Amino acid sequence: MKRLSFAWILAVVLAILLPMTVFASWDIYYCSAEHDYDGNGSYDDPWSCTTDSEFDHVVDKICDYGGGILYEIVEDGYYRHTIEWDDDVCDVTDSVFYHGYPPDTGLTLPPPLIFGGAMALGIALLAGGVVLFRKRPAN
Repeated sequence: MKRLSFAWILAVVLAILLPMTVFASWDIYYCSAEHDYDGNGSYDDPWSCTTDSEFDHVVDKICDYGGGILYEIVEDGYYRHTIEWDDDVCDVTDSVFYHGYPPDTGLTLPPPLIFGGAMALGIALLAGGVVLFRKRPAN
């Protein structure tokens, strides 16, 4: 019976803690060479970085926010720039090109819904196992 109690407590704790970790701030920003208007830095409304001066302006904005990761979306893929402070100077410390779309830009289901659904499925399977265990014939 201790194992069953532990499983229930673990399921409740995970159901509460997992959605809270999803909302942790990652400081991820987006700019696009294909847009000519200035957005808010999100994937849906990226900053414009069609020229070098616009890109430098975006880097300055991210430095004002304390640094972070910038995904520069271009025609054939995207660049992942790491922007951070080093000896009182904020600059791009790493740039890598990738083909395809930036990460976390696919399915738009909210992560708490996905984690909550997985937890509900796990609890349903656990409850089904308890019911089957109790209904088995005694030997």
